[in-house]
Amino acid sequence: MNRSIAPAVNNEVQLTKLQVEKSTINGVEVNYVNGGSSPLLKLELVYNAGSKYQDQALVASLAFDLLRDGSKKLNGKAFKEAINGLGVYYGMDISKDFGTFSFYVLEKNLEALLVLIKDLIIAPNLPENEFDRLLQKEKNNFLVDLEKTDFLSRQKFAEVLFAGSEYGRVAHAESFDLIQYEMSVEFIQQHVIEAPFDLFVSGCISDQVKSTLNSFVQELPITKENPKKVAKDSTPQLGEHIIKKDSEQCSLMLGKKMVNKHHKDVHNISITNTLLGGYFGSRLMQNIREDKGWTYGIHSTVLTYENAANLVISSDVLKDKGPDTLNEIKLEIEKLQTELIKVDELEVMKNYLKGKLLKSFDGAFEQVDRFFSVDSFGLDWTYYDQYIEALENITPEDIRATATEYFKWDEFVIVRAGGEI
Repeated sequence: MNRSIAPAVNNEVQLTKLQVEKSTINGVEVNYVNGGSSPLLKLELVYNAGSKYQDQALVASLAFDLLRDGSKKLNGKAFKEAINGLGVYYGMDISKDFGTFSFYVLEKNLEALLVLIKDLIIAPNLPENEFDRLLQKEKNNFLVDLEKTDFLSRQKFAEVLFAGSEYGRVAHAESFDLIQYEMSVEFIQQHVIEAPFDLFVSGCISDQVKSTLNSFVQELPITKENPKKVAKDSTPQLGEHIIKKDSEQCSLMLGKKMVNKHHKDVHNISITNTLLGGYFGSRLMQNIREDKGWTYGIHSTVLTYENAANLVISSDVLKDKGPDTLNEIKLEIEKLQTELIKVDELEVMKNYLKGKLLKSFDGAFEQVDRFFSVDSFGLDWTYYDQYIEALENITPEDIRATATEYFKWDEFVIVRAGGEI
């Protein structure tokens, strides 16, 4: 081997996608993603129980926090000790669309864990005094967050971008006085207890694991349908919204509605957004951070929900640089709309995205996340094949056309919190 000669560079991306074994048992869609050699499993129970299903703010999040107390058979400290004794890492999380229980467990402890899970989702404990404690804790955290400009900008941005939609419902100080224990209990009874869910299992899955999980699902008393809720379409409150607050930084949140994952241009939009602000070498990072030193970081992301999608650009900048930063963001978007990106810059970004994609498929746990992000929209693995094809073939002209069509400044919602007004 001649070590003075560098190895050849191969820019082709070939994803090794694990097979997904899908079936429906007792009204539950079961998905197995088998991969890896260590006897470790990841279980996710995904319910139609996100925040869009609640009638007012805080109901869903407090409901899932309350579920951490365990079941009527084993609750409080005893439940946590039983979980910890099995070496299980677990979480109970709420997004806008879903409520999710996630567990990491060794295969040898799977049966014991499933006993705890079954009791939890059939007969949770739900003590009122624990709800009161959680409510007070959340209220205290909220009051602290009200002093942070980044929190204020996030809250306001969601409200004005998703105005008129369940996605725009956020908590206010008075929300903590309006919510009642019975609301969160009713939410759990309606959306979790005896309700269907999607089960995603990843890791080293043996035939015994499948048999154990299939029996677990088959024995559950699932009596409800719990159909998906379609969030109302929003009417964004366009323009700039200013939150006055004496602070040492100015927090910016701006963005607009976008097309969903089924749209033909979704991949070109994602790639164009990466160029704008989606990685360290992006236009916004080079301008606002590297050249001007106004921020530690500025990021642009496309977020996709079941019934909506949006672009969001966020940054905390020097207190007197809020308006100037907004002007620079607008200028960078206009450059994308009028000037062709140089081929060298395009190739650097392509290579970054290829590496990021390969990393996101490295292992069963990562792949089940990638699968869920398309399966929940009625898509499959071909979504990523189409992404690779778009990435390979996108041209400077495509990026300019995409920026012109989908990054129109007059469609932006802008929130500026703190700093000098």
